[in-house]
Amino acid sequence: MLKIYSLLSTLLLISAITAEDPIVELSLGKIQGSILQSFQGNTIYAFRGIRYAQAPVGQLRFTNPVPESSWGDEVLKATTDSLVCPQPGIALFMSEDCLKLNVFTKNLEAQLPVIVYIHGGANVLGSGHSIYEAGPQYLLDHDVVFVAFNYRLGALGFLSPNSSETRGNFGYLDQVMALQWVRDHISHFGGDPDMVTLLGMSAGSMAVSLHLASPLSAGLFHRAILMSGSATNHYAIDNLFWTRKLARELGCPLYDPSDLVECLRNENWTRIVEICKAWETYQFVNMKWNYEIDGHFLSRHPTVLIEEGNFNRVPLLVSYTANELDYTANVHLENEPLLHDLGSNFVEYAPELFLYNQDANIGHRLKDFYLGKNVTKISEENIKNFGEIFSDAIIGHGVHRLVDLARSFTPVFHLRTNYIGERSVSAALDENKKPLGVGHADDLQYVMPGLWYGTLLPEGHSDIFMMKRFTSWFAHFAKAGTPLNNTDNWPACNSTNLKMLYNGVETQVGLPGYADRYAVWDELFPTPPRSGGAAWQVSLAAVLAAGVMGILM
Repeated sequence: MLKIYSLLSTLLLISAITAEDPIVELSLGKIQGSILQSFQGNTIYAFRGIRYAQAPVGQLRFTNPVPESSWGDEVLKATTDSLVCPQPGIALFMSEDCLKLNVFTKNLEAQLPVIVYIHGGANVLGSGHSIYEAGPQYLLDHDVVFVAFNYRLGALGFLSPNSSETRGNFGYLDQVMALQWVRDHISHFGGDPDMVTLLGMSAGSMAVSLHLASPLSAGLFHRAILMSGSATNHYAIDNLFWTRKLARELGCPLYDPSDLVECLRNENWTRIVEICKAWETYQFVNMKWNYEIDGHFLSRHPTVLIEEGNFNRVPLLVSYTANELDYTANVHLENEPLLHDLGSNFVEYAPELFLYNQDANIGHRLKDFYLGKNVTKISEENIKNFGEIFSDAIIGHGVHRLVDLARSFTPVFHLRTNYIGERSVSAALDENKKPLGVGHADDLQYVMPGLWYGTLLPEGHSDIFMMKRFTSWFAHFAKAGTPLNNTDNWPACNSTNLKMLYNGVETQVGLPGYADRYAVWDELFPTPPRSGGAAWQVSLAAVLAAGVMGILM
């Protein structure tokens, strides 16, 4: 991690070219940017580190975001990325004063489609940083404006003490404010505020599905690209439980919301992050902090709203990868006691691992389907089957359900990436050091370069064709609402048609994959969902004893 941040700092220093820096004037004041180069050498006007909301510190911690005010006659220097929001990592590169965004454009006088990126990271990690995660070099070879931003994470973004004054969803409300900023100001950067596409990865994709369902986001975007995530799943998450667990470990009041929040406002953010990070003991893919049905950002469960057609009906491009989280448990191949315990006590572990209410029948059904009735140990022979449960529970089934529910109301272009490139974030490697599959976020490396998911492809790299394919699809979708000129080659799903594009070396259209697997989840978790996003009630002692949780990137 130290090496990554050291490289990040070095790249920031050399990123600006010595041409005259561009200046734009907003209603808030003047902004000075810098000049970068796209993958193909085109000039990019880069404006980085623009504050879209006031710093959420002091009494603004655990409150809804407050818009940034005018900075007067001073010219704001927006030539480097801001510090990222607090998260596990090196505190030197983080700050609570992180509600800032980046804008990249090729033409300040144009009216181009806008792509706004919402990063992933299980709502506890990630950023819109141009070097770390969200580089503009690929997309800016097309005629689009690209925006990426930070939002509050973890307890700082999703704390919920069960109070009408502090209702949670702060991270999602940050996103709404960033979209409002885009609506109000993007025309000064050559972007069309009436042609905005949301692009989300993983937890960011889940966020996009929430913006589909939220009345606060209506009119702020006009298309949506969802990569490997949707809130139309069975998740049973209890932000109140984790809020009280955090309060207990910091010696704060547990039950009176005002007392609890006031105590946590007096804690250093590094301590809050440190406490929450200590809960991640087994490195399994999972999720704690998430949305609240608060009557403000969300009126009801997103699955119910989308099933009824009560959502922002924009064209959708919904994708996932062939192997998502299949390899998530491989890190424990040498830990035989843990793997044996997972196999022999699967039913007891499953609710925490796969985020559902305690129900032994569900655990037995999942074990029998994925592992077999007589299995008592997870081993090298069946660990991929075990990983497939994570793929389907955390990502695949929610994506499947979103496509199935939304297609009756809006065109949905469905995509699965099967192409195995030279690099992977999570897939196991063969004897030639090549990935065995297409893991979670492996497709993001073809959309934007970054230190986390895949650095800039070198000239002549064998995966460049896939980068050009993805970015041309996304840019065309941002402009026209379809990824291709000829929709015969990639038909949209609608009320009478359900097809998927399989993206390998070549592409082909067929019926959606993994139908037998997703049918099990449809059976176990029928719509409407049984929880409202905060229904898994377990004792503090039980979670302290188990401690099973990981990171969704």
